Amino acid sequence: MGGDDLDSDDEFLNPSVEDSAEVKLAEKVQREEEHAEKKRKREQEDEEEKAAKAPKKKSSYKVLIQAGRDLEKQSADEQAAFLSMSLKHYVQMKGDSIEGLVTLRRSHFLTSLEDTMAARLKSVVTMKNLKTWKPIGTSMVIIVCVSARRAVAVLKELSGMKIRAAKLFAKHMSVEEQKEMLRTESFGIAVGTPNRLQLLCEPEKGSNKAPLYLGKTSLVVLDTHANEKGFTVCTLPDTAPDTINFIKERVMPQMRTRKDIKLAFL
Repeated sequence: MGGDDLDSDDEFLNPSVEDSAEVKLAEKVQREEEHAEKKRKREQEDEEEKAAKAPKKKSSYKVLIQAGRDLEKQSADEQAAFLSMSLKHYVQMKGDSIEGLVTLRRSHFLTSLEDTMAARLKSVVTMKNLKTWKPIGTSMVIIVCVSARRAVAVLKELSGMKIRAAKLFAKHMSVEEQKEMLRTESFGIAVGTPNRLQLLCEPEKGSNKAPLYLGKTSLVVLDTHANEKGFTVCTLPDTAPDTINFIKERVMPQMRTRKDIKLAFL
């Protein structure tokens, strides 16, 4: 009994040549895999190091934000370059063609080195004309602000000038109330937010006339005040598109037909 197993136990105690070859092959494969893994990690680390050292390209939007700071202190050439860049950026973002845009030049801008909005405004417009302004539905000066709160602050600052000013923003007055006000009264200055200004410039139903038009406007001011996050009316994501549309659709058509309308970053 038990003698049926004719194989010797020696084959288990002494591996064959074939078994040793398999072990060596397995070890070689493992070494090669470990070498390949180390090489891959070194290459990945090299790529990451190169990427860290390489100069990072800024998006066009980040470039606009940076270029839009302290515009009131910059030259008319720099202001024209900034607004041209903004126009192209937002027009292309909408998928529209940039053909037909007015080429902005330094001659389109008025500049001032005064410290306050009121002082800057006084230095670039004729106060006599502003105080005696009579046309209805078109203000001599339109000031575009980043928010209703900022518009209120601007109106407060300008109150000492004793100029009738229209409040064209979403606070205290509805769109319909503002339309009625613009139809019946004259205002030398209009202070508003870009979206509300756009709405008021839309022709009313059954009429080709809009409550607010720029037919006799001589100056459009882009307020350079920055909010707590450093955005201005030209760079804040919520207001920049409407600001650019206002310039493109309302200001530029006037520029094509007359030379007495100007832009200013004040």
